[in-house]
Amino acid sequence: MKQFFFDETVRHNGLGDALDENKCPCCQRVHSRQFRHFRCADCGVFVQCLECVRSRHSLSPLHRVKEWNGTFWVNTTLTKLGCVYQLGHGGHTCPRPARTTHNMVVMDTEVIQTVNYRYCGCDKADRSNNLEQLMRNGWYPATTVDPETCATFGALETFRTLNVVGNINVHDFVGAMERQTDPCQVETVPDRYKAFGRMSRQYSFLKRMKHAGRAHDNGLLASTQNGECAVLCWTCPHDGKNLPEGWRDVAPEFQFLYMLLLAMDANFRLKNRLRANERDDPPLADGWGYIVEDAPYKEHLRSYVAEKDVSGHMMLSAAVTNIEHGIGEHMYCLRCPPPVVCARHELVRPQGIGDLQKGERYANMDYIAFSAILGITAMFLAISYDIACQWQIHLPERLEKMPEHLQLDLALITLLFALPVWHASAHEESCQNQNSLTYLEGVGRTDGEGIERTWSVLNPIAWATKEMAKGARADAIEDKIDHHNFEKNIAQGNTLARKLIVAIDERDRQVEAFKEVDRTLRSEVKKEWQAKIDAWRVDRSQPNPYLIAGGRDGGPSEAAIRLTLTKDEAEEAATGGAKLHGSSLTSFLVAGLQLEEAQYVPLNSLHPVVLLAPDQQQRVQEMRIAFFSKLGRWRKLQAVYMSAAVRELEEAEDVRDPDLPPPVAEEVKLYLPSRLRQADREEGCRKGLPAMEAKLREGQCRDSISALRSRLHAKRHLLNYHGSTLQTRRFSVVGQRAATRAYTLMERIGERVDAVSGKYRRARGALIALRGAAACESYRELRPSDVQLDEEREVDAKARKKLGSIGSKYRRQGPALSSKNKTFSWIWTVSHWILHVRRRLTRATAVRVEWLKAKARKERWEEEVELHLI
Repeated sequence: MKQFFFDETVRHNGLGDALDENKCPCCQRVHSRQFRHFRCADCGVFVQCLECVRSRHSLSPLHRVKEWNGTFWVNTTLTKLGCVYQLGHGGHTCPRPARTTHNMVVMDTEVIQTVNYRYCGCDKADRSNNLEQLMRNGWYPATTVDPETCATFGALETFRTLNVVGNINVHDFVGAMERQTDPCQVETVPDRYKAFGRMSRQYSFLKRMKHAGRAHDNGLLASTQNGECAVLCWTCPHDGKNLPEGWRDVAPEFQFLYMLLLAMDANFRLKNRLRANERDDPPLADGWGYIVEDAPYKEHLRSYVAEKDVSGHMMLSAAVTNIEHGIGEHMYCLRCPPPVVCARHELVRPQGIGDLQKGERYANMDYIAFSAILGITAMFLAISYDIACQWQIHLPERLEKMPEHLQLDLALITLLFALPVWHASAHEESCQNQNSLTYLEGVGRTDGEGIERTWSVLNPIAWATKEMAKGARADAIEDKIDHHNFEKNIAQGNTLARKLIVAIDERDRQVEAFKEVDRTLRSEVKKEWQAKIDAWRVDRSQPNPYLIAGGRDGGPSEAAIRLTLTKDEAEEAATGGAKLHGSSLTSFLVAGLQLEEAQYVPLNSLHPVVLLAPDQQQRVQEMRIAFFSKLGRWRKLQAVYMSAAVRELEEAEDVRDPDLPPPVAEEVKLYLPSRLRQADREEGCRKGLPAMEAKLREGQCRDSISALRSRLHAKRHLLNYHGSTLQTRRFSVVGQRAATRAYTLMERIGERVDAVSGKYRRARGALIALRGAAACESYRELRPSDVQLDEEREVDAKARKKLGSIGSKYRRQGPALSSKNKTFSWIWTVSHWILHVRRRLTRATAVRVEWLKAKARKERWEEEVELHLI
């Protein structure tokens, strides 16, 4: 079959069956010695005579024609064959064509060619100028005065699609057209790179105006209002479009159905080179779409020239420092447009983008945020921002200083603030729980990270836009976002249907899980805890019921240590120290520790079972792929900071059997400083790197012990409820289904206990390797027998056996144990936890937190279903 397809492909390079009939298939003229054979690539593979080629292409001047020279086909053009194309009559004959014949370089979808043409010279021409004749023929002129270059609407439309979908730039697209025109580059192809760039930019602008409905407005384009040409989210609440009558008067428990959820953040990749000709290249749609109008924005910023960054958070400060102090970055201004998107559907809001000049400053972020929400009619608005905890402070006072058209009456709207789920991990634990989207009523399962997924769409064009002038860059970003919003809208039918199926299934699971926890508690206890959560929701200054007080008494947490190390590096940089490759040592180490944790996620999924179901195998494979995608970038930084690790990797690769498959994610050796020999750490690591890892490992040990205590308390509560005692014989678990649910819940908590125990052991082993055993006496070996509550040792196995058949619907006290078994595991003696009163208080607090979190998960999934059904 390969030979068959090869022969048929080669056959097209010859005449094929053209000589069998010995006549032209179009005019039936018999071939003679002077007969010239032509073939049009756009008409078909049949052969034509010269007269037929001319007559058939009087209305198709851009077709690609070849002529047979007796041996092979050679490229020719209709212009060389004497064809002249007539403009002005839509294919009909012009009674009085212009006498002058012009040459026009026309850029079609695939090739660039020169066309002979004439303008219309009759009475109809008096009512239309030359530009109109070209435009009405589907040829877009490169200039407005005596144009000599045009691009077909088809070529411009093809480029626009390839640009927004595949990030193809003008240089590559025109280069492909040139190679299609003359692959061997024997003849000179007209260079129309810059001309096509202008035409494509103008055409994309006109298409956006057309899609925005400006052609049906009684006013001209100049009457377009700011943000009017942006593609709106079809699913977000819009009064008068998709909201029912009386939506403002619904009961309080249903008001969340009409709440608008927004997310905002800055992107430090979309930087731009400083240029002197910014005023000569303004955007074509200044303020009409997604980017705020330039002049009012700059006027507002003039009053805040000396303002510093919004936050000193480690992640943000590192990103800003990388841009401001990175290699070669002095040539770029900090234009990192922070967009505002709808958090649930990920569409960029109108007027939701604006350039930054120096980090994330209040002046910039306030202006962009309130420009994006200008004109909304929602009574409730939730904003997710990775530093919302700081941004919301004094926001009403800053709002009073905003331009008059952006001032929002806070008495008419309820503003809520939250941290996106993933970014919240960079904050203090108290801040995470205080501002988490998980505990914010009415947001469903919104994670607030949709803005990062929006950046993943825009980031591929960053390498091109950083070299553009300001106006061209703005138009390129506008066109990319316009396409992004459009595709998000048309995909919402399928996307929302899939999300609804998942939400219903997960809601049912969480409802059942909460019932298992809820039915073990006395009603008066639940009322007390519910009162605490109600009070906290009304006044966030009240004690946070989602926190376990005293859980961090052992010293600073891992997050606190990260912050300290980042501050130390900043001081070092201020005194002359320099960072390499745009990444700090702390960020490098933190990423390495996160990769180490990511290795154990698929390993934990594989551990309990021998054979995984297909969907489980897929999840494990996806986790492995995610790990390797991050590992590659981290290895590049490791080569800079840890030359010893590079040698270890090379040696391991030399001794590896090439016939064996490469290792999976959980088998990859990361070669952190703690995994190297001491001599290699001293000679092959950046100065201070092992000491920094030791500090982070110490924080991991403290966090792990704190988390282990909390999990064991929750586990103990379930055992007390489902296990038997000597005082009563009533039952709480009746039937196989209930027993299965109870056992599954116990298994889930057990898996969490195993995971945090493994993290402690890894952190302790690394700490000993770095500091030595003598320096780590306070972090003792965690044996399996230590992972127990002080009262749990004898009853654990019995309770598991009886879990499916006995128990009590009333809350039970723990079984009485003999005095010889009342010794405590060392994990309870750290940081004065040995006190009995403290243990009882912490146990109750841990159960309360588990109950509240399970309740929050259930409520968020219930809201998620309702939000999809509205």
